[in-house]
Amino acid sequence: MPAAIALGHGHPPGKAGENTLYDVHLHLDSPAHPISMGEQWGSASGIGGSFTLQATAEPRHAEHLKICGCEWLQWLAAEEKRRGKVFTPEEIWARKPAVSPPARPTAPKASEKPPIDETEVIETIRAAIQIGEFEILEGLRDHLNECIIRAVVTDWSSDLPWSIKDAYAALLQDQSGRVVRPLFRDALNSPTPETRAYALCVLREDFGLFESLLSDGGVDAAKVNAAIENAGLR
Repeated sequence: MPAAIALGHGHPPGKAGENTLYDVHLHLDSPAHPISMGEQWGSASGIGGSFTLQATAEPRHAEHLKICGCEWLQWLAAEEKRRGKVFTPEEIWARKPAVSPPARPTAPKASEKPPIDETEVIETIRAAIQIGEFEILEGLRDHLNECIIRAVVTDWSSDLPWSIKDAYAALLQDQSGRVVRPLFRDALNSPTPETRAYALCVLREDFGLFESLLSDGGVDAAKVNAAIENAGLR
């Protein structure tokens, strides 16, 4: 097996990105910084850097990973953090999904969704919720389906600490099925204004309402509380 393994590559969206190539590699001979990410323009020399798995999963690299079909590294970083251990390059390679989705596939029809490994998504969600990785949860929202939502909600209970319950609300903020309603009725009492705002929108089934709850780009707690009272939800 070569010392450097290509995990993925792709071009940034738009015509200007056609001559730009992003890549992600795994380096078996560099356990301290096993992941490298590079950028190359046409035939010119490229630039890049080497990172730990945790540094690779930082929000600033999210677009690069997405373009290269390597978002699974973010999920793996959450699992590494939850376990409190550092995965070796060999362990990272062993956990690579059997098939990575192409970075920029042909746009599917509106009714189609790319196949996903539901078990992997559920386990990643559980790990991210426990350690409060809201950035990872944000990325996982696009992978939710009825089966995953039901599995996640089964883990929820009203006696969990708010730090955990807020994470559930952040993940499920654009769901409106009956299965999430008990979670969001409880979320109306969260000390976090954003969570109360999500709950209001879900329970009213009016996601456009969120914009009216903002002031200076942030959620306005006073507006949220007033809207909850006016809706008769408290």
